[in-house]
Amino acid sequence: MKLYGSNDGWFFPDSGTVRSERCGICNAQMSVERNVLGPTSWAEAMGRKKHLHDEFRCPHLQSRWHQQAVTLLREARNTASERIRAIIISEAEEIVASKMVRK
Repeated sequence: MKLYGSNDGWFFPDSGTVRSERCGICNAQMSVERNVLGPTSWAEAMGRKKHLHDEFRCPHLQSRWHQQAVTLLREARNTASERIRAIIISEAEEIVASKMVRK
């Protein structure tokens, strides 16, 4: 299973630079909207800037299990402990495999 990948279920490359993309959380094929004119970050939006880009989104992005896996993997990226990181990633993998939220 590909976890802890290059994206968290959304991806905004420059227009026409990426043909297709799979979700870095659940490995689902992402949908794409091409040639979108708008911001791709909070800073860009606050500066009222925009540019042409493509928007890739995972079909499971709004699912609670997907959101929980994203939250766990962000936490794993921020821990200094290799053991804790491994435990968190393992839990996220279980959530994605079962597609169920863990309490």
